Amino acid sequence: MDKKTFDTQRTGLETMSSTIEFADRYNCWFLDKLRPFIGSALLEIGTGHGNFRRYLSAVEKFVSVDIDEKVIERAKEKFPEDTFIVADITSHEFVEKLAAYPIDTVLCVNVLEHVEDAQRAVRNMLAVLPQGGFLLLFVPALPLLYNDLDRLAGHYCRYTKETMRMLIDEPHKIVLLEYFNPVGGVGWWLNKFVKHDSLDRTDVNFQVTFFDRYLVPISRMLNPVTKNFFGQSLICVVKKAS
Repeated sequence: MDKKTFDTQRTGLETMSSTIEFADRYNCWFLDKLRPFIGSALLEIGTGHGNFRRYLSAVEKFVSVDIDEKVIERAKEKFPEDTFIVADITSHEFVEKLAAYPIDTVLCVNVLEHVEDAQRAVRNMLAVLPQGGFLLLFVPALPLLYNDLDRLAGHYCRYTKETMRMLIDEPHKIVLLEYFNPVGGVGWWLNKFVKHDSLDRTDVNFQVTFFDRYLVPISRMLNPVTKNFFGQSLICVVKKAS
């Protein structure tokens, strides 16, 4: 896998457009794909804006971790009834920190691409799950789409089905692996030809808003046709073995 390098690794809200938390149609769409695998006790990897919590009201126990202390403090104020922890998913202490929380699902959305040692991160996330628990991974797809926006977000890579399979140790079982959002993939490719110097520029935020408002239904209609070979993102669901 061709991994990029950075002088300074971005974390937290620096890694995303400020409008992404309001992209309700898009967020509902990909969470609908994952919902059949979501149990009652969920660990979210990467708190970000904290917006996923409002889409997951059926989850009884919600725990979220982030490496950025400011993000965690903001989330605690926003959702005082839930649990938020500062943690590094590649650290040896990660599993110990989560040992006190009964988790049946781990949700990791647009985080793994920020992690240099993704293999260690995946192993740690699986380690906090019980037998039969699900790890839900959602990552940027296809290296050919890599552009300035990836660089600004601090993405080490974009994944393919093959590179994702390499991260999952046997005997854990991949039960879903497919590309997602073909229209978004085309838009991301077109951004290769535009010079970007910020993730929060007006034109970037406009793209997010326009896509969510007008293009999600089209992409959703096309997705069953393209899911085996093309999409902006890759979905991987892993069931933990004994």
